[in-house]
Amino acid sequence: MKQVLKSVLPLLTGTFVGALGAVLLQRSMPPEEGSLEERIALLENDLKKSKAELRAWEDTSPRKRFGATTQDNVRSIAQAIKEGRPVSPDDVFNSFKPLMRDLSPLTERMKAIEIKRSAEARAGEYARKYGLSTEQQNQLIAHIVVHDTEQRKILQTMLESDHVTMRDYIKAEREIDHEKPVDEAMTSLLQGEKRDEYLLERINEKSERVQQEADGQVKRLDNIVQLDDSQRHQIFLYMAQGSRHYDPQMQFDGLQEGVKPLAAGTTPQQAMMSVLRPEQRQTYEKFRQERLVQQQQEAAALGLTIPNDWNPDDDIGF
Repeated sequence: MKQVLKSVLPLLTGTFVGALGAVLLQRSMPPEEGSLEERIALLENDLKKSKAELRAWEDTSPRKRFGATTQDNVRSIAQAIKEGRPVSPDDVFNSFKPLMRDLSPLTERMKAIEIKRSAEARAGEYARKYGLSTEQQNQLIAHIVVHDTEQRKILQTMLESDHVTMRDYIKAEREIDHEKPVDEAMTSLLQGEKRDEYLLERINEKSERVQQEADGQVKRLDNIVQLDDSQRHQIFLYMAQGSRHYDPQMQFDGLQEGVKPLAAGTTPQQAMMSVLRPEQRQTYEKFRQERLVQQQQEAAALGLTIPNDWNPDDDIGF
């Protein structure tokens, strides 16, 4: 029996290998043009491409980078940091998005209470200053609440997106103009001298805010490149006009004659760079690179990387 097996097994093995080779050879040959096999092969190829594209998207989706829940994400991030794998603040932000979304009904209720209380305080102040009636106060409160609630909804929508960065979210939150609904309501509710008095007070408040912001930006830039007097005046005006609170009616004391307004379509930073001398621009670019390296080192000490959209110009406040 053993001798029979010794003779049969090589034969069976050779037969199997030969058959397998024939099948593989047949499969390697292109199907006949227009045949059913060709159509099936094309469909299978398309399916493979679609699956590959889906896997590629999943691999780059921030929600898929670590886990599906905040607990999974935190555990994965801690493990990544421990193993020395790169983790950015955006990874941390995206990891907490599920929790932020889950808690949003509670946090938004708390925010709604805060918005209403703030609106009521503003209505009380203006009732005292401008003699608003109860009905006018209620109109002011309602207008503020509607505006700020809509802005909160925009922020909430941003949390639903995998591709909104932490910088995007923080920037959007900072850029909410809480004074806009107040001005809209008050200019509608007030008439005559009371309206003029309100508008004068508001332009003065905005002018002071814009001047403080611009002075701070010029000072920080001066510390880097050593501005001369004429540059300080010119760049101050550029920074002031770049503020979202700027109004053409604003007048700033102490500005030198001959300063030019910000050209349409030009950013304050572009205008600023045009005022700097070549050696100052080199110094400024060196500062930007040094800040980049410093931020990278500080993040690395925490086991993190800096965000891809980090901008050294944020240190000056452009």
